Amino acid sequence: MNEYVEFPKRKLALVLVDIQKKFIETTDGLKVSMMGKVDTVNQAIDLFRSTGNPVIYIMFDGLGSCIREVEDGDELVPGLREPRDGEPVLHKTAMNAFNGTGLESILKDMGCDGIVLAGLVAHMCVAASYYGAHDVDIMASMLDGGIAATDEENVEHVLSICNKVTLDDIRGNVHFI
Repeated sequence: MNEYVEFPKRKLALVLVDIQKKFIETTDGLKVSMMGKVDTVNQAIDLFRSTGNPVIYIMFDGLGSCIREVEDGDELVPGLREPRDGEPVLHKTAMNAFNGTGLESILKDMGCDGIVLAGLVAHMCVAASYYGAHDVDIMASMLDGGIAATDEENVEHVLSICNKVTLDDIRGNVHFI
């Protein structure tokens, strides 16, 4: 089992990947998985905001091959904190949130050298963004309790091969400002 990563001397941003209605309406498993994690994601949003660390929303545009068209599908899932004025909301058409969005530049301009990822789908867009971050020398971690998939077995598989952190780990980061 993967140990929790330590990230001393990192300025972190919270990157929320595709936490949209059109994904949770695709399968019952995605809906159950994500809706059970909204509270943890909201706690992370509150923690990042309270310390002045960036919160960045990534929104998937279009439908793609595995998304069901639903009314208000581009909206955030119910109960998720809305972006505040000035918080980046980036739109993507690829799985990797770094592909064509300017995310790398935004993070580096904000002085961030690490990200914590939350969202869905764990084994697709979240994992692609995790590896995309490492490709541009940004340390990435998954928020334990903050990523969702079609079933919890897929979540656990992703967490077993990626760096993961809890809310308590983030609170203990010495450079979290």
